[in-house]
Amino acid sequence: MKLKQEYIVVNNDKGIVLVVVIMLLTVLVLLGTTALMITKTDMIISSNYQRGSQAFYIAEAGLEQARAQLRTAISGGSTLSQLLAARVGTNGALSDSSNIANFYSNGGFITDDVPYIANTDFGAGSYRVYLTNDASEGLTSTTDANLKVTLTAFGQGVNNSFAIIQSVVAQFTLPPIPGAIVLPGPQVVFAGANSNASGVQGYTESAISLNAAAAESSVETYLSGIKRISNYTCNAGSGTTCINNETIPYAYSTVSGINNLKDTIKSMADTVLTGTQTLTAAQVGTSTDRKIVVVEGDATLGPVNGAGILIVTGQLTLNGNFNYHGFIMVVGEGHILRNGGGNGDIVGGILVAHTNPLSAADPTGATSDTVLGTPTFDTSGGGNSDITYDGSQINPAIGSSFFKLSWKQI
Repeated sequence: MKLKQEYIVVNNDKGIVLVVVIMLLTVLVLLGTTALMITKTDMIISSNYQRGSQAFYIAEAGLEQARAQLRTAISGGSTLSQLLAARVGTNGALSDSSNIANFYSNGGFITDDVPYIANTDFGAGSYRVYLTNDASEGLTSTTDANLKVTLTAFGQGVNNSFAIIQSVVAQFTLPPIPGAIVLPGPQVVFAGANSNASGVQGYTESAISLNAAAAESSVETYLSGIKRISNYTCNAGSGTTCINNETIPYAYSTVSGINNLKDTIKSMADTVLTGTQTLTAAQVGTSTDRKIVVVEGDATLGPVNGAGILIVTGQLTLNGNFNYHGFIMVVGEGHILRNGGGNGDIVGGILVAHTNPLSAADPTGATSDTVLGTPTFDTSGGGNSDITYDGSQINPAIGSSFFKLSWKQI
């Protein structure tokens, strides 16, 4: 008997689809898991960065508090040597702040130095600050002679985040001013007060200090012409005319020196203004609340009384009745003008310097010159005005401010 052969064809399409679906699901799961892991990692990184930033800002707050505390201590009569000696621990010496491990190791403070600022809560964390000398005098020395010290601030934020910053700070004082009026430059445009009731008294310094023979000659010729040269004296009562061509300190006689001084004072200013300004009594301070004011532009002073430090980079106009005790710097354009009636005295010192004269090759002033130009000092307007040198009026506005010489995060 002959058997009939039958062939059965199996359709496998459904099986293939199932395999493809499983493979796609596997890929999607892997992609989802990877995305989740990446997101989680990003969140961890972001969280760590946020905590690190928080700790950094806490440490910086401690550093600023220490600078303010230094100012208060020095203003109260303490010296930096006394403050350093008070930080010494039981071992009789300060720790070497060039190696942070001398202060903090294995999650804890190990130094026996007395903190300059003990643990202080700040927001969600706390800070602590140590005081040592600066490297040039020996970090562990308790004897200060250069008015520089090192502050090391530790900041701790949430979840044990930690940051350390260190800064060398210096006590700032203005260099001695060589005259009641200081006019550096190769020449000067000068027109002094024509009232015989007005005068300039230098006492132990010059009435007018210049650093060019041509400038000295120009001033003396003008004052002789209006018969007022005898009003510009030093050594009160001697009647000695003191208009001198002399060596003026670098900080007052060079473009870089003047600009550096201006920028340093600006960093400590109470008020910084731009454009044309008419200064108010509230802005310019008083003898009991001196202010540092910087005007990047033209300014008018008067009729008000002020005290402190005033810096103007354009033209300074003295107008009406006014009095000012302190230091006035008119730089940049270097132009001071007295107009209108009224009386006004300035006690302290005045610097007028043309630090950015326009050159023929650069009429727009796009590039800064490195050579002083000709300053303009014109106080020939109406009214009586005395200008008197007084070194004790120069520095009080700055007091015992400490500015940062260097800064680093460790």
